[in-house]
Amino acid sequence: MKTGTILLAAAGLCGLGACTNSTPAENASRNISQAADNIAEDLGNVADNARNEIAGQTDAVRNAAANAANVIEERAGRVREAAGNSMRDLGNAVDGR
Repeated sequence: MKTGTILLAAAGLCGLGACTNSTPAENASRNISQAADNIAEDLGNVADNARNEIAGQTDAVRNAAANAANVIEERAGRVREAAGNSMRDLGNAVDGR
């Protein structure tokens, strides 16, 4: 689609150039320059979009890792509590309580 747009713009510039006293080489040079500018702008937009997508994915991964760490911390606390309760119960059993 963008290539077609660039070609149409180039054709339009060629047609417009025919109305002036520019040489075909000057017209071709302007058309090539404009096409290069359009391509550079498109590539810049692609780079910006990719950068934003990567940043979004990085945030999502960071959030998922933080959530997983929170779950692990919570479960580790439960294990510590259960181990403490078991040790207390064993101590009570040894003491005959």
